[in-house]
Amino acid sequence: MKKYFFLISLIFFVSVVIAQTEEEIFEEVFNNPQSLELNFKLARLQLKNGNYKGAAASLERILVRLPNESTAQLLLARVNIQLNNPTEAKRLYEEIIANVNAPKENILQARRELGLAIEEIEDTLWSLSGFVSVGWGKKNNARAASVNNEVLFFDNIFENSIDDQPEYFRQGTIGLNLIRDLGNNNRFLSNVVLNDRSYGSSYKEGRNQSYLVGAGIDYEMFGGSTKFMLNSGEMHLAKQNFIGFYGLDVEHRRLIAPNLLLNIGINATKNDFRHYDGISDNNDKSGWVHKGSIGLTKSWQHFKANVGYVESRTSAKEDHYSFKGNQINMSLTTDHGPGATTLFKTVIKNNYEAANTTISNDERRDIINFYGINWMIGLKGWDIPKPGEPTLNVMYRKGSSLSNLSNFKRKDEEEWMLSLSRTF
Repeated sequence: MKKYFFLISLIFFVSVVIAQTEEEIFEEVFNNPQSLELNFKLARLQLKNGNYKGAAASLERILVRLPNESTAQLLLARVNIQLNNPTEAKRLYEEIIANVNAPKENILQARRELGLAIEEIEDTLWSLSGFVSVGWGKKNNARAASVNNEVLFFDNIFENSIDDQPEYFRQGTIGLNLIRDLGNNNRFLSNVVLNDRSYGSSYKEGRNQSYLVGAGIDYEMFGGSTKFMLNSGEMHLAKQNFIGFYGLDVEHRRLIAPNLLLNIGINATKNDFRHYDGISDNNDKSGWVHKGSIGLTKSWQHFKANVGYVESRTSAKEDHYSFKGNQINMSLTTDHGPGATTLFKTVIKNNYEAANTTISNDERRDIINFYGINWMIGLKGWDIPKPGEPTLNVMYRKGSSLSNLSNFKRKDEEEWMLSLSRTF
């Protein structure tokens, strides 16, 4: 450990000669948290003073804005060694080594230091992490009423006399992740997510509960990382088992240019809709869903953009519930201002292979279009949330669902949610 401390002190000795206190520089960072120069300056002084936790926070702020900044990664890896987190240090060293755009001297130094760090990892192969979240919100047209309140009942369409009511909801979620380091940048992954959502109305007793469990591996191959995950779960609505599912996800990720990440994925999921009181044909929706996706993520100093395309096919017991889907997802995240702000938009087009002849002989086509904004901020640093920091999240979403069949033309949907969360 003394060897690392001496090396860090030597590198930054010249930079901290000016007699400026840590508190003074921290105040400058507080007033201008987006300044990379100030965050580096603060990290140098924190390292000199032995404030490794503070230095880790400063370096993480830099990496939020420049995810592949190898000098900051190298310093953060050394700090994690000092904080007795060799597994995290190993991950950072391996990212530097795999980054073809990193300076050669950083890559060579990372290789040397990784050999020393591996000696301290033998007893810390398993890592446990998770999150908890509670939220409150409001959703208009929560029951997906059609434009004219038209409903299908005993093979006939008529107008419902009861207008749809907006619903207030409360939601709680907890997730756990257990990871095993397999060496050579490979990992075993497992997770479980539990969700409970209660509504401020009597609709279906106003409550649903769901769980998801998954297990798989993240394997280095084809010039990137490929994740194989088996997933299964259930959702209960009003204390009745509404749907169960199981499936396989495969996702390949690789860096194709500086700060440009390519994602390619395939998925196969079996949906098992259960017999449900009040929905006579619920089980007729059961079947397989197959998906293929491709996406790009590009990072700049203060922005991150995502664009993705998903093509899917849903097969059901009854043909009029089967359909082909096309989906485009777009988002833009910026750290300008306090916290992080994300603008998002999704467009979905579904073509049903056969219409229910009791409704129409035409092929049904639905177009779903929604957009919104999400803002999150850490409640300690009042900036981009850091691991373990309580986080405030505000989300607003608005959308429409149109169809060539009148019974499926929906009123505009609007939803907002306020939530508090924390990782551990």
